[in-house]
Amino acid sequence: MRAAIAAGRAIRDVDASAKLVCAEPLINVLAAPDRPQDVEDAETKRLSQFEALDLLTGRLEPELGGSPDLLDLVGLNFYPDNQWYLGGSTIPLGHHAYRSLHEMLAEAQARYGRPVFLAETGAEGSARAAWLHYVCSEVETARDIGIPVAGVCLYPVIDYPGWENERMCPVGLLSMPDDRGSRTVCEALAQELRRQQELVISTTELEDRRRRRRILEITRT
Repeated sequence: MRAAIAAGRAIRDVDASAKLVCAEPLINVLAAPDRPQDVEDAETKRLSQFEALDLLTGRLEPELGGSPDLLDLVGLNFYPDNQWYLGGSTIPLGHHAYRSLHEMLAEAQARYGRPVFLAETGAEGSARAAWLHYVCSEVETARDIGIPVAGVCLYPVIDYPGWENERMCPVGLLSMPDDRGSRTVCEALAQELRRQQELVISTTELEDRRRRRRILEITRT
């Protein structure tokens, strides 16, 4: 953390306009229904997601030299398995215990008072397009209630060998190359990605028109 703090300050010494971004997992951890004794430990584990940024911004162990000016944009990594019972199974999307993404984004944004964005998100196989649809819908909900969400980064964009067992993970917009070096496109994900991009463009244009109308109304007044 001292190295991260020193690096941030060194960057600002060279370019005062530089924007500093950090990315951490966005998680939700609960005690299993039959283990109420785990409630405190589960909450401790859940709050651990904020430890690095709390250190960086000086909320925790300020003697390290952290301060809020070392964080301009909060990156958050969110996947289908980022919610689970402590010591137990993953909480699936749609389950009554599953916490809405927009609520999690709101918590992180309120904690640091900075715009947030999804630095990593994606799902495997046939869930790819549906997951992007869910994530983007939740981002839209967050923005509708005033949470400044700067964007969504689809990650990884290509299939890759798993870290633990090197199995091929079908998560990307593009496949691994075949023997001829060619990649195939996941059409379902590509279509959803295009749809979401068009929605963002339409929303941005609408916001711009509303902003221009407000400016004209103020000018006329």
